[in-house]
Amino acid sequence: MKVGYRWLQEFVDIPETPQQLADRFTNVGLAVDALEIAGSDAIFELDVATNRPDCLSHLGVAREIAAIYGSELRTPKFQLREAEHRAADVFSISISDPDLCARYCGRYIAGVKIGPSPDWLKARLELLGVRPINNVADVTNYVMLGLGQPLHAFDADTLAGQQIIVRRADLDEKMTTLDEVERQLDPSMLVIADAKRAVAVAGVMGGAETEISSATKNVLLESANFDPLSIRKTSRALGLTTEASYRFERGADVEMARFACDRAAVLIEEVAGGTIFRDVIDVYPRRRTPVTATLRRQKIQGFLGVPVEDAIVEGIFQRLGFNITKHSHDGWTVEVPSHRVDISREEDLLDEIARHHGFDRFPSTLPKWSGFGSHLPFESDERFLRSRLAAAGYSETIPMAFSDESTERKVRPQIAPVKLINPMAENEAVLRTSLIPSMLRTIQWNTYHGIRDLQLYELGKVYWDGGETRSLIVAATGSLRPKSVHEAEREFGFYDIKGDVEDLLRSFNVAMQSAVNSVPAYYHPGRSVRLGDLVVFGELHPDYARDYKMRHRIYIAEFDIQLLFESRIRGSIEAVPRFPSIRRDLSLLLSKGIKYAEVEQAVRSVAIPELAGVEPFDRLESGSFPESKYALAISLTYQSEDRTLTDDEVDVFDRRILESLTERLGAELRQ
Repeated sequence: MKVGYRWLQEFVDIPETPQQLADRFTNVGLAVDALEIAGSDAIFELDVATNRPDCLSHLGVAREIAAIYGSELRTPKFQLREAEHRAADVFSISISDPDLCARYCGRYIAGVKIGPSPDWLKARLELLGVRPINNVADVTNYVMLGLGQPLHAFDADTLAGQQIIVRRADLDEKMTTLDEVERQLDPSMLVIADAKRAVAVAGVMGGAETEISSATKNVLLESANFDPLSIRKTSRALGLTTEASYRFERGADVEMARFACDRAAVLIEEVAGGTIFRDVIDVYPRRRTPVTATLRRQKIQGFLGVPVEDAIVEGIFQRLGFNITKHSHDGWTVEVPSHRVDISREEDLLDEIARHHGFDRFPSTLPKWSGFGSHLPFESDERFLRSRLAAAGYSETIPMAFSDESTERKVRPQIAPVKLINPMAENEAVLRTSLIPSMLRTIQWNTYHGIRDLQLYELGKVYWDGGETRSLIVAATGSLRPKSVHEAEREFGFYDIKGDVEDLLRSFNVAMQSAVNSVPAYYHPGRSVRLGDLVVFGELHPDYARDYKMRHRIYIAEFDIQLLFESRIRGSIEAVPRFPSIRRDLSLLLSKGIKYAEVEQAVRSVAIPELAGVEPFDRLESGSFPESKYALAISLTYQSEDRTLTDDEVDVFDRRILESLTERLGAELRQ
């Protein structure tokens, strides 16, 4: 909304420059989007909140200025000269739906001469971006910008039956508005009608058949108050937004209707001549009941953080036009002026105190708290998990939980997805049953934007008909190590995802479960594995990768996060060993098909307490040994907590382990 600095000065004295006033506006919640210096004047572009329709006029903004500076507000003064003829003898006005029209005022002005507006009027309108039309129409716009009350002028001689009826539109009723567009109306819309047809869409736009023209001699001036919700619905339904509807749908001041009507009539007489008939026709079926609100003194400190002196509180109320009807030890009861349609409760009054006392005077404080906080279940485990994944080079993603049913059925065909009643899009009509599709969409988006090397994870919920659970997915693709001057590029592979899975399980002290070949269909059957119910990992099946137009290999791991946390064994702190360890290396010949896990199991089955660790460090598939064999080198670490081991003791341990390997696996010691 645009307001002029010099026009504001007609309502209130402003002791500061436009730039300083702009800062004051911001401090009381009237955001200044722009300040334009136009010659000797200045134009403010204000962003007025939807709950502050009282500031959609120069008078309303001036009222805020008066409260800011403690100045006196000057309402327009004018002398109304009326003829002996009564307006009610010429025209009648009736309201058939008082729920949608609270008040309708009409003035009859006879003998006007339509023509261009005087220069002062045109200049003021043009400065605010309003195109001058003719002297009568310009007056209605001028009064609306000045007082905030929309008005409309009818050519009185075109109104059938010399009457105005405020009613709902008839079924399939049509009318042509001022923009020369024929509008289809319906009974939900309020119209202004004469004895034969609708002549205006109430609160939105007048009709073309009754507009002011060069032939107009007599004017019926309308100043009314309409239900905001009704105007908003009508405006949206017709796709028609005007300066009038913009104000009415936010809530106009019902008590301003008559004053604005008189003000406009005087100005029309001044710029267009004519005679104002006696008495305004004022139909006001349900007079406004004053709104009262109570502010408790103790609530000021409780809500705003610090107490405010009584004199300051009462001064703010008085400057804003609130009438204090009761003042006691507990607080104040005030009568809210009719232009403040946004004030109805204690919190609204507190907001006014905060705005005009100054937000900068209220320090930032935390409320007192005598209790204590605690983590949610498994919160510490989740934090530990995130830190481990971040240390391994993975970044967290947080996508939406929506998906489409066909995608979810392809990944989890046995689960019925939960359908949304009001989905945002067709491809987001169900809640996801798996984290796989959302992760693949994330990888696809990054790939399309030139980011191919990815290590990602998501810790999120999946849903099914009747329940939900949390799951963890880890995914990687592209290069694990990019090409450089010193090193060749290395692609992320199966053993990399396997190592990350093992590291995560090891960090939670979870024992490795037996491998199972049964994996979901979206995994590559020869490059994936399941470890019990805890985790399944491997390469994504190429068919699923092609669905997302990706040709590079993608490695994923899915964890049952609840089972992971429940299986975690809390670690203990061990003292630094006092005695040295001894390492022995064994090079074994094994039949192809024997896995390392079987070798380690055979070693540990000897149950040597001094065996601190066993690790493989080399493997040969061919050499000076039969083709049916392969060579595996392992290291054995021995250490005692209470003494230094001797070579003779370690030799005995080695012989026992070799005997176990020979008996269980047929292993031979490679010479």
